[in-house]
Amino acid sequence: MDRGIGSILLNFSVAVYLLATGYLGITRNAASEIIVAVKNLGELGRGDFGNVLIVILAVMAVAAGIFILIKFFGVSVGITENLLLVLSITWVVFIIMIDIAPLLNGKSSLSMEFLRVIGAHVMVLSGIMLATERFGG
Repeated sequence: MDRGIGSILLNFSVAVYLLATGYLGITRNAASEIIVAVKNLGELGRGDFGNVLIVILAVMAVAAGIFILIKFFGVSVGITENLLLVLSITWVVFIIMIDIAPLLNGKSSLSMEFLRVIGAHVMVLSGIMLATERFGG
């Protein structure tokens, strides 16, 4: 394996993070960032559509975590690249929904907490992208 220890650790930690994030969304845990992101959509994030969106995002997070772990252990699965590309795009939308939208509508402010959270979300995006062949994985 020609990847460095930093890349290996980032892939593993992103996989664990996605598994935990998806699990919290599926179990409707109030600490779930997925639930927060969907609620930030306002009226669109309420009702049946919001519930379906939460489940879709949570299942995608779990699936991505599983596929990153599978790839981490050297197993090649044909759909992994496409799934991780879709998740990369979805994660950018997630960052916009949970970090940028509240900042723009006045529900959040540019603070150290904001920078910490968006930094963590961009690290996850980087880890997802790093796990793909297309972006250097």
